[in-house]
Amino acid sequence: MVQGESDARRGGGGRLDAFLVRRFLLVAVLVAAMEALLQPLALGTLVPLALERFALSGLAYIPGALYGLGVLAFGMALLVLPLAVGAMLFARMVERRVAQVQEERDRERERLYARRNLLVTDMAHDLRTPVMSILSLAQALGDGLVDDAADQRRYLAAIRAKAERLGRLTDALFDFTRLESDAFRLERKPCDLPQLVLREAAVAYSDAEAAGMSLEVDVSEQPLEVLADDVQLGRVVSNLIANAVRHCPRGTAVHVRLVRRAGVAEVVVGDTGLPMEGDVDRLFEPFSRGDEARRGEGSGLGLYIVRRIAELHGFSIRLEQPYGSLTKAFVLTCPVWD
Repeated sequence: MVQGESDARRGGGGRLDAFLVRRFLLVAVLVAAMEALLQPLALGTLVPLALERFALSGLAYIPGALYGLGVLAFGMALLVLPLAVGAMLFARMVERRVAQVQEERDRERERLYARRNLLVTDMAHDLRTPVMSILSLAQALGDGLVDDAADQRRYLAAIRAKAERLGRLTDALFDFTRLESDAFRLERKPCDLPQLVLREAAVAYSDAEAAGMSLEVDVSEQPLEVLADDVQLGRVVSNLIANAVRHCPRGTAVHVRLVRRAGVAEVVVGDTGLPMEGDVDRLFEPFSRGDEARRGEGSGLGLYIVRRIAELHGFSIRLEQPYGSLTKAFVLTCPVWD
């Protein structure tokens, strides 16, 4: 959440700076216009009239001198008036804008705190479930309640599966907190996008087969470079494939494609499974699992990590339903590096 707060501060500061510049220029124009209107009256009429009164009456004729002094003071006041009005107007604008920005920051801070508390609750729930399962299974084995060798192997397999899920959750939480840190930096360099996609797809083949799915890859090996962090961008592709494998039923075909367009390359990870339902706009939020059919599986952080890494690169990620012959597809758009 540190990153979210710092982004909000930087965004608010940038908007305030732009506002001050625009309002200063507006007030400067108004002051210049007022000066242009009042200067002829002050310098062309009042000041000469005052000097004339001084010349005619001299200092010996007190009423005439006072009249001339008053006219001169009024003329000088007219010259200063635009600056005074402009300063007061600008100060009022700044005061109101600062109050508005502070109110927006307070509301954003409240939303961030509420979101953080919700994230902590979700973290505790997602971690507690496999931990409690492991404890109960291990206690049953330790107390000698499982005598059959086949049941013991089944309990041990369940413990291993729960421990692996706990490890995946821990890794996801580590990635989540690291990407949210201001200290995180990408190591960007030119990398061959087709080879990166092919590498991640090859790693995912066994998982797709184990899930009873087919993984079809349509990626030309013709070199195409993008400026990116090879490890982090590979994580984006692997998370998208893993997301499709994890949430689609057996028999689904998962497609990985690389589409070349003018100036950009699109990495497409789609499938022939069921379409997303519910609020699809929340898919990329932390701990969001989309529609009800997807709840309870995974960490709810995979797509958030995908979006965050894409944003750090200056890339974009979107969901299209349908995508050609596919039910749905996540499309990662990357500018080609020249």
